[in-house]
Amino acid sequence: MIKNIVFDMGNVLTKYSMAEYICRRTDTEEERRIIKNEVCGSVEWIQMDRGILTDEEGIASICKCVPKEYHSLVERFINEFRMEPEPNPPMESLLRWLKDAGYDLYLLSNAAYRFHRFSKNIASISYMKGIWISCEHGDLKPEREAYLSFFEKFDLKPEECLFIDDSAANIEAAMRCGMQGIVFHGDVEELENKIKEQMFV
Repeated sequence: MIKNIVFDMGNVLTKYSMAEYICRRTDTEEERRIIKNEVCGSVEWIQMDRGILTDEEGIASICKCVPKEYHSLVERFINEFRMEPEPNPPMESLLRWLKDAGYDLYLLSNAAYRFHRFSKNIASISYMKGIWISCEHGDLKPEREAYLSFFEKFDLKPEECLFIDDSAANIEAAMRCGMQGIVFHGDVEELENKIKEQMFV
């Protein structure tokens, strides 16, 4: 019996496309290449999500690998990342309905320490009974340890949890840990129907 609905954040609770996000914050193709490859595609980006590096440490390390004229761009991009999330009213309505229906809602997300600055700008976060972010635990989805850490933190039974993520790999890993899962493809109405189907399985 499902008692807990667990959500990913990026591209689930919030509308989010990394390619579009980068384009809106850069002016030239070279700037886009720098941000895409040297920032978002860097080891430091993963280490910030894992909590090994702070934003300041990540910026300093990345800037060693890019020309000096791009240092301010790197710093600005990282410091402002996700600080202005696009509202997603249909998802907020779904969360409100699930909470009113008696389900406990949780967040399970790969995120860096800056989450504590931008999360207040995401309306859906207010519906969460519990929040698990990777930087505080040193594990990343889809690593098995991330899911086990989540269950332990909130004393949850995997079989009582339904996980929603836009990554099929993350859902498959969650299912191997005992959770049920739904891959979210961006259609909130479709997601609501799939959740209802799971409720009556």
